[in-house]
Amino acid sequence: MPTTPAQPSETQLPAAQHETEQPNTSPEPQPQPQPQPQPQAQPKAAHPLRSRNFILLVAGQGISLFGNMMLRFAMSMWVLDETGSATAFASILAISFVPMILGAPFGGVLADRMNRRTLMVILDAASAVTVALALVWFSAAGFSIIAVGVMQVALSLLGIFETPTVESALPQMLRQYGDATLNTSAAIVSQVQQVSALIPSFLGGAAYSFFGIRPMMAASVAAFAGAAAIECFIRLGMPERDEEMPTPLDDLKAALRFLTREKPNLLKMVLLASALNFVVLGYGAVGYAFVIRTQWGFDATVYGIADGLISVAALMGMIIVTMMAGRLKIGHMTKILTLLGLTVIPQGVACMLPGGNWTRLTALVAFACIGDAICSCANIIAVPAIQMRTPDAMLGKVMALLSALAMCMQPLGQMAYGWAFDHLPAAAIFIASGAVLIAMALLSASLFAHFDD
Repeated sequence: MPTTPAQPSETQLPAAQHETEQPNTSPEPQPQPQPQPQPQAQPKAAHPLRSRNFILLVAGQGISLFGNMMLRFAMSMWVLDETGSATAFASILAISFVPMILGAPFGGVLADRMNRRTLMVILDAASAVTVALALVWFSAAGFSIIAVGVMQVALSLLGIFETPTVESALPQMLRQYGDATLNTSAAIVSQVQQVSALIPSFLGGAAYSFFGIRPMMAASVAAFAGAAAIECFIRLGMPERDEEMPTPLDDLKAALRFLTREKPNLLKMVLLASALNFVVLGYGAVGYAFVIRTQWGFDATVYGIADGLISVAALMGMIIVTMMAGRLKIGHMTKILTLLGLTVIPQGVACMLPGGNWTRLTALVAFACIGDAICSCANIIAVPAIQMRTPDAMLGKVMALLSALAMCMQPLGQMAYGWAFDHLPAAAIFIASGAVLIAMALLSASLFAHFDD
């Protein structure tokens, strides 16, 4: 840093004053100018999104999710081959949702009590051990639907703690850099997660056909173990909290008091996100498959290509959001949700177009791609907005409650839309869903405009 020139010492007198009291009439020597130190160049601080901690977190989560999705895809194929029933594996997944929904809030409690880096390492290592034990069992005893169910439930229980831990570790690292940095980080993490989920979708079938179930399970073990090893090098302190450690139930009560009394707008945002999950996952997860496969008669290959294009569009939406994260604010949510609704209504119109099923499919997929890109924008604005306004000691619990509500809405929305597509015209369902999204956007305009009040 620049420094001021050296000043004469107050205790150092001129030499003539020690010899005589007579005034010295000779001209005083002029002080020689002291050389001023040159300012030293300071090392430029690394951008927080290029920091070691963030890179390790993103890499660990991407590898862990890749292992998870690869295992899920391989297991669905194996169960189908062994039982001839797609319902068997679907039933296992449905059962595994129950502990996730019931236990998710307590996962948030643990995420606020332990070092989150340590917890991520333990969870990924435990996932690796779980799959490795199942692999040994299947190698020795062969296929067992009960063993598959036990493994999936065990992985779901570990997932209870994984989601709130990761979602609270990110703002703990980056909160100090502001909303724009957290928005960009959320977009980057979502991109990596999307790619990690897409690769098994595209390559999983060929890998399963060529290698079989056991090498794919071994690959999942390696992925979980690799993620745990990477996460060991993350530097993250303990969450900030009071010295007194309340019981887990008191911790949850404190989180609910925080949402209902101190930050009611956060609770409204959580409820809005859950309602959006009900609608979007309902028409997206059920409607597209039903219309494309059942009503229009396309085969699994065509549906897979359509689904892949929609997923790629979501990824492109995340990339766009990454580039403009600094300009996206919570106040933009009304326009974004309105645009989302305006992309769903044309999907209903596409179901009524003349010209054959290929014309309808092209129009449906085009607007679905735009809608998924817009959904990416909404997610990447809403989740960091909740994280930035939640104290570090509450992050795990609040994000866990959000996750639990979202998981509750997913099966409810799918069941409701399943009934609707069985009994009502698809065009009417899509148009009504778009209208509901627009109504939700308009009714929430006041919430977004006064979010920090």
